Amino acid sequence: MSIIKSGASSDQWTIDPTSKAGRITLYDAAGNCLSPTENARASVIVQVTQAGTDAAGTIIWGLKNASATLTIQVLRLSLQLLFSGTGAATLMAYEALKYTGVTSMTGGSVNTPAILKTSLSQGTAYESRFASTGLTLTGGTAGGLIHMITLGRLTPSATVQSSGPQHILDFSELGMGPLELAQNEVLALRLTNTAVSGDAILGSVLFIEKAN
Repeated sequence: MSIIKSGASSDQWTIDPTSKAGRITLYDAAGNCLSPTENARASVIVQVTQAGTDAAGTIIWGLKNASATLTIQVLRLSLQLLFSGTGAATLMAYEALKYTGVTSMTGGSVNTPAILKTSLSQGTAYESRFASTGLTLTGGTAGGLIHMITLGRLTPSATVQSSGPQHILDFSELGMGPLELAQNEVLALRLTNTAVSGDAILGSVLFIEKAN
């Protein structure tokens, strides 16, 4: 019986005792692992209601990766706008984008994700925060817009419902693979227009945390 041994170390190729097959790890030409170990699988809620006239550009929600050894892969972004204030001839609008070089994300409240696979760990790379009056992304550089949604501001009543359709970005269905957050990158939601009391955005973000 022959033994296959690494030419770079003393490691030997292990044969699976059940399948009797050799275990391999797939890499692309650049050396990136194509099947990295999944560390956590989670979903985090987006639920922010504006209480005042917060300025355009205010970051109201964020998901940050703080780890150098783990990557966050966002699989799906689902968002819906609602309005519960006094109607106006203006549009509420929010935009999704990615920031790089964020050394810290502060302000607001911590948003605890739901763990979707109990046998995995709770995860260590991610941090999620929200604040209607704004978060601070220290050192962050904004990239291009990923998505933007708008809704007219109509006074809700017994016969008028002021809510928009659900916007779902399923990155796997779009054929481009997941949206990835490397260390110090943040997926953020921010105001496109000045807010009005009663503006609200609801939804969820589905993501996994994987080893690099």
